[in-house]
Amino acid sequence: MISGKSKEIAVYLEASGDDESELDARILCEELSGERLACAAEERAKGKPLALILGHRHFYREDYKVAQGVLIPRADTEILVECAIRFCGASVDCFGDIASIAPPENVPSHIDYADICTGTGCVGISIGNALVRAGTDVSALLTDISDIALDISEQNAKTQCVKGFVPRILRHDILSDGLMRDSLDLIVSNPPYITGKEMESLDREVRDYEPELALFGGIDGLDFYGRIFDKAFDSLRKGGAVMTEHGYHQGSDVRELCKASGFTDVVTVKDYGGNERVTFGRKNAG
Repeated sequence: MISGKSKEIAVYLEASGDDESELDARILCEELSGERLACAAEERAKGKPLALILGHRHFYREDYKVAQGVLIPRADTEILVECAIRFCGASVDCFGDIASIAPPENVPSHIDYADICTGTGCVGISIGNALVRAGTDVSALLTDISDIALDISEQNAKTQCVKGFVPRILRHDILSDGLMRDSLDLIVSNPPYITGKEMESLDREVRDYEPELALFGGIDGLDFYGRIFDKAFDSLRKGGAVMTEHGYHQGSDVRELCKASGFTDVVTVKDYGGNERVTFGRKNAG
């Protein structure tokens, strides 16, 4: 039950078409008050995402700064973090399809990985934090082409990284630049993958407030995958792995692109909503 000011705002938001009016009203009232609360309610009624209004979004175990011009972290992407932790041998308990990703027989004491198209840095930082907490030494490279994303990811690295974990953050265009680094253990990416048709029917929250640069993946949504897999294959050590998030309907195509770049043990992991979400491939150790 909600009451008082929260109820008043919920009614206002519901009339604007907000499907989560009660929850949004409760969160706004918990974090804001007075004139700031009134302005925030008006912004939310116009479709501005709650995370952008508040300036932060919880993801995995951290709370990340967000800003307009950078993709807002989503719960679906947490499965990418869990797959990476599983592969690195730092996760004991796993559920669903994540169990299909076998960690190496001899778990290394040091993991060297890269997060391509890092955005807020939420994936790369969350992975590193989990590994450090598990006692693993890590080196991490977070890359993006967007100056806004690089700025936000640098701020998040300063506030959200656990003690002793300092990722390197670098501007890099995966579609045109050269190799990132040799002999990586793992490469993860949540690249743009929205198709041309899907771009035409995006919700107003996404269409009006999130960057096309981080969303549009070409007419079929697959523009980035072949390039990522090719570069990953060249950058990974033998036995290393690549993991990419993609749309629920793109699993088959992404698997084929992954195999075409030379990866083996290619599997797609479903998220907790039952949708194909992350495709994994290993660089053959033989």
